Amino acid sequence: MLKIGSIRFQAKCNRHPMYNPEDGRGAIRGGCPKCELLHEIHTAHAKLVELMRKTKNDTPKAAAAKAGASVDPRQTALF
Repeated sequence: MLKIGSIRFQAKCNRHPMYNPEDGRGAIRGGCPKCELLHEIHTAHAKLVELMRKTKNDTPKAAAAKAGASVDPRQTALF
């Protein structure tokens, strides 16, 4: 089991306080390195959330329900 606690992260660029990473790389002015880092953090977080949602929905029962097969909860291979 993997436990990931909730992390609060609040940061902004001192030179560009109105920059929002959701606006993408096109909103970064003059190649600001701190804005670039904020954008990278935002994209990494979005990717992590996407992977967590895929993993959560990909349980054996859910996968079998998608396939239309019934899952036998007993481990008959052990007998």
